[in-house]
Amino acid sequence: MMQTEYLLKELSKENIENLLGVEIDCSLRDLISNPELLKKIGLEFAIVYNYDSVLSDRIENLKIDCDSIIEGRFFNEVAEIRVFLDGENLNGNIFVENEKCEKKIEMEFLLYPRNGEKTGYAEKLKVKKYFSYDEDGQAFISYVKPCRLIFKE
Repeated sequence: MMQTEYLLKELSKENIENLLGVEIDCSLRDLISNPELLKKIGLEFAIVYNYDSVLSDRIENLKIDCDSIIEGRFFNEVAEIRVFLDGENLNGNIFVENEKCEKKIEMEFLLYPRNGEKTGYAEKLKVKKYFSYDEDGQAFISYVKPCRLIFKE
């Protein structure tokens, strides 16, 4: 049996507890709009796509409006909660990297400053690309996860 480099599960209270070790007692909308809860889970950064804007910052600096969100990615080096609009409902998944994960490539991408900001904006985004092998032994990228926002000093 092939060992997986990560776990990817549907976003639920049970999976948050099983994969991230934190018990929560609220709805998905309440979770993603509460920076303290996201920090308690261990997540540090967020990229949020709204109907009228894109936000990228440390979780504690963001105010999430669940009524305008299209997709949100809340992450740290090894875990991610991704939420997305599915019709009128928010759904999502949880990603957790295995401790001995070796099948990945780390990259950094330059980000364009938003709203004319001169200081304090995220200058780079570090991502990990995880790869797997198909039945013919050919490698393919199976997941791409943001890991860290790197801020301009």
